[in-house]
Order: sequence, then C-alpha cells, then structure tokens
Amino acid sequence: MTDWSELERLPADILTQRTSRAVFSARGDLAAPLAAAGFSLNSLAELPASELAGRNPLGEIVVGDQRFLVRYFAHGGLLRWLTGRRYWNPLRPFRELALSRRLIALGFRVPEVVAARARKSRGGTWELELVSRRLEGSVDLGSVLLRGSRGTLAPAIERRCARAFGALVRDLHRREFLHGDLTPRNVLVEGATLPAAEPRLWLIDLDGSKFVVGLSAELRAKNLSRLWRHVARMQAAGQAPRAPRLCAEFLRGYGTSGRARRELVSEISEQFRRARGWHGAAELLERAVGARRSQPLS
Repeated sequence: MTDWSELERLPADILTQRTSRAVFSARGDLAAPLAAAGFSLNSLAELPASELAGRNPLGEIVVGDQRFLVRYFAHGGLLRWLTGRRYWNPLRPFRELALSRRLIALGFRVPEVVAARARKSRGGTWELELVSRRLEGSVDLGSVLLRGSRGTLAPAIERRCARAFGALVRDLHRREFLHGDLTPRNVLVEGATLPAAEPRLWLIDLDGSKFVVGLSAELRAKNLSRLWRHVARMQAAGQAPRAPRLCAEFLRGYGTSGRARRELVSEISEQFRRARGWHGAAELLERAVGARRSQPLS
C-alpha cells in the first residue's frame, strides 16, 4: 500500500490535489499558470516538446517569461522494454521534489522543482512526471567530455570541469547524500567553455537518490565505482577522453591525497572487478594516482 502521508511532509508552499486516479503537487503560485499551460491534476494535453533532451524526450512549459522542463519518468535497461513509463510506486517524483528542496537548502545548485504528478495507468501502475525550472546557458558534463574526446575543448577547461565535479561529489558525500544515477549526463555545467571561468555545476535527476545517515566509506566507493564504470563505457564508445590526468583532477577535487587516495582507488578498483571487470577503467583510475600534479590552470 502507498503511504500517502509522505505528501503531507512536502514543503509548505507546495499544494497537493489527489483523486483515485491522479496526484498533483505544485508550488502554490504556479498551480494555476501550469494548469492554463496544460499541466494539472487531470489534464491529458500533449505538451510541446523541448529541443533539449535527456535519456528520453522532455516536454516544455512556458509561463510568462519563465520556462520549465517536464521530465517523463521512464525505466532504463531491460525494464524499458517490459514496463516503459509505468511504475508501481507513485511517490517517486514527489520524493524528488522534497530532495531537491533539501539540497538547495544545503547550498547545492539544483534546478528548482515546481511540480510533480502521478497518473494511474494499466494494471495498477502509474505514469510519473516532474516539472523543473529550465537552466539557460548550460550543457551537461557528458557533452563536455564528448568535446574533449574530439579535441575541440581546451585541456585546461577539461581539467577544471573534472576537478569541479570531484569537489561536487565530495560535498555530496560529506552531507551523506548518494545520487542514485551519478553520471556526467546528470550534471549541468555553466561556464564550461569560458577559458577564464570556473565552471558552476548543477545536479539534476535525483530519482532514486537518498540521504544515508552514517554514510560509510564502502558506500562512497561504490557510488564512485558506478560513476567510473559509466565513464569507462563512454570512453569505449569514443564519448570521453582516455586521460588519466582527468581522473587525477577528479580525485584532487574530491579532496583525497596520499594514503587516503590510494585506499579509495583500491576500493573503487575492487568494486570494478566485482562488477564483471571494467579492467581498463580500473587501470586508468590506478594510473591516475601516479599522475603528476597538473600545472595551475590559466
């Protein structure tokens, strides 16, 4: 049974409506404008498609001079073919709304989530959607790495982004937060192509993420190993540069050095090997420990 009492713990400015067929939560001042644009408790209107896209197409809502993106929850991997957009748990987008607010309160850059919806589908399942503010002038970190693999991005900018990413993950772990899908595609970068600018990183797609009281070193390493396996797949597909120095910059941003770094890398490498062997990624990471300190960035 669904514990609908979770909805009562959403932020005070969020208004919620619920019927037997749908649940809708929105920031109070935006509920009516979103409804007028076609996104409400019972609306079935097809929303305009955004030119932006994540793993799946995104919708877009314009309210005055504000632009919002609509993310349609969809399974990945094998479940994509079995259940597609249908989920058993209708609370997932509402939990993400609450998580985003908590992270913002802690000082992290997260696009504001302004609405969430769950609608009954076939067989007692639900289709889920989340509305967040569009962040203009940004690209995802995966696109930055792709440019690096093609040689169209200055190495200094690559290193800056890798170090900033390491610092972001360090800060998340220090706050005992685990991102459920920690990949470069789920980080947006501002200032990624400005030679003199420090990149500002924004965290997106918090589905499956959580705070873990007493976050252990093993869970941190597991979170990092999943990230490195994803990067290894990108490298194998030519979508990221094969550069040990970038791994070293990430670890530098993460804040490890000396024995602590060697222990962390050893644990991550062991996680690789348990996960059916992305040996190339493990070797790349291990070489990063011995990489010379990068020169100061211009």
